[in-house]
Amino acid sequence: MNQSYSYQNPLHEPIDVDATFSRSYLGHCRPIAFRTNTGREVQIAEIGLVHPRYDGLKTIFAFDVTDGSTDYRITLDSESLCWYLDFEGDQYA
Repeated sequence: MNQSYSYQNPLHEPIDVDATFSRSYLGHCRPIAFRTNTGREVQIAEIGLVHPRYDGLKTIFAFDVTDGSTDYRITLDSESLCWYLDFEGDQYA
């Protein structure tokens, strides 16, 4: 996955996410698709880096994902259990 976008100004757009939860998957959570407010649906083809970020006592889980043509960073707020699209960018060939 190529980080071709800037992390300086996150979108922080609320999204709907389809995910599976399993003890056998690293981190126990695996997003498989998401929908934006405009109704666009993205099928996740690959998950890259998954990492927690701490904001006081709250943990934000960041998932760097791709649909095969565009990279995204989606985040899960562990306190509100809301998902957000923070970054979107095209991959370089």
